[in-house]
Amino acid sequence: MDERTVPRLARLTALRYFFEVVQYGSFRKAADEIHVAASAINRQISLLEAHLDTKLFDRDRGPTGLRLTEAGRILHYRLCSVMNELAIAGDEISELKGLQRGHLRIGVNEVIAMDLLPDVIAELHSRYPNLTFKTIVENTPEIVKRLHDGDVDIGFGYNFPSIKELNFLSVMQRKTYLITSPSHSLARRKQVRLKDIDGADFILPDRSLALRRMLDDAFAATDLKINPIMETNSFTFLRTMVQAGLGVSIVTGRFIRNSPQRLAFIDLKEDVIKFGVLSCCSSAGRTPVAAAAAFAEVAKTYFSTMDE
Repeated sequence: MDERTVPRLARLTALRYFFEVVQYGSFRKAADEIHVAASAINRQISLLEAHLDTKLFDRDRGPTGLRLTEAGRILHYRLCSVMNELAIAGDEISELKGLQRGHLRIGVNEVIAMDLLPDVIAELHSRYPNLTFKTIVENTPEIVKRLHDGDVDIGFGYNFPSIKELNFLSVMQRKTYLITSPSHSLARRKQVRLKDIDGADFILPDRSLALRRMLDDAFAATDLKINPIMETNSFTFLRTMVQAGLGVSIVTGRFIRNSPQRLAFIDLKEDVIKFGVLSCCSSAGRTPVAAAAAFAEVAKTYFSTMDE
């Protein structure tokens, strides 16, 4: 920028008064709105006109009232752009403050809470040490309800419904696996089909979980018979029972924190079982808090590096 222009335009008070007078259509109305004497406003604008060496208003006291000159219209047009940019800057600074000392409420599926979530939160905490968190572990339908009610800022889990009330911030399709104890006869297989577990002892997720409905449909479509030993609404307990050798089960996605000594994951090659969709969602009716957007971005980086 021309160095001579800076001091001529760097009269923020005068520019603000000019902008307000245009907005309200008169010196008197602007004075009433911003609680400054009309004479003070007139003096600042006169100084601005002197520095720009041009008139900004035709001070016509006729029926048309105050009118902008061509120079005044140019200045007002440019000031509108500046005001818009300042508003955006204010929003961005507020978002930054929200990240630096904000609070994020997360609704999360249990299987994600015990596996992927700790790494995502740890990464966010390293970036924004003053950001605090609250986690609520629920099934997906309950998380959707909590998003709608404003009880959580972000939902993190599987198979959220594609409805207009949800805003999907990041999405990943995950494979479906048979899990067994390391000593199971199928543990060394790289791939199995449902027919390979016909008649097997099975640890089932209960009917409150979306995976159970998916499994019931798949078993019915293939006429598969299993021997249900136990059902539970806890994926932690389900995994523990499989580790103990009580039966096999089917899950969506590998557990990041698993070791081969604890569980075997075998790729399930079956078209009737759909991929699980892991998503970060916010309520479409609310502007996501800055921390929710940052959370989704961190989760997305983990999605891209997960070895399926």
